[in-house]
Amino acid sequence: MEAATLMILGLMAAPTDDKQAHYYAGAAVAQVAQENGLSAWESCGLTLAAAAAKEAWDANGHGTVDGFDGLATIAGCQLTYRF
Repeated sequence: MEAATLMILGLMAAPTDDKQAHYYAGAAVAQVAQENGLSAWESCGLTLAAAAAKEAWDANGHGTVDGFDGLATIAGCQLTYRF
C-alpha cells in the first residue's frame, strides 16, 4: 500500500483524543518524508515545521494554540526515526 494511502487511513482511524491524533499526524509526515528520500533527521525537521505551521494556523484564529499539541506532533517523528 502506498504511504499516502496508509497516512490517510491512519488519520481516519486515529482516536478522538487530540494529542494522539497529533502524534499520528507527526508519524505520518515523517514516514512519507522518509519514503520520498529524506533522511531521518530531515523528516523529523519536516515534522517540526508541520507542528509549527499548525500552531501558527491556530494562532491566527483557526483553533486553540496548545504547545503540547506541537510536542505531540514532533514526538510522532520518533516512531519512524532509525538509529
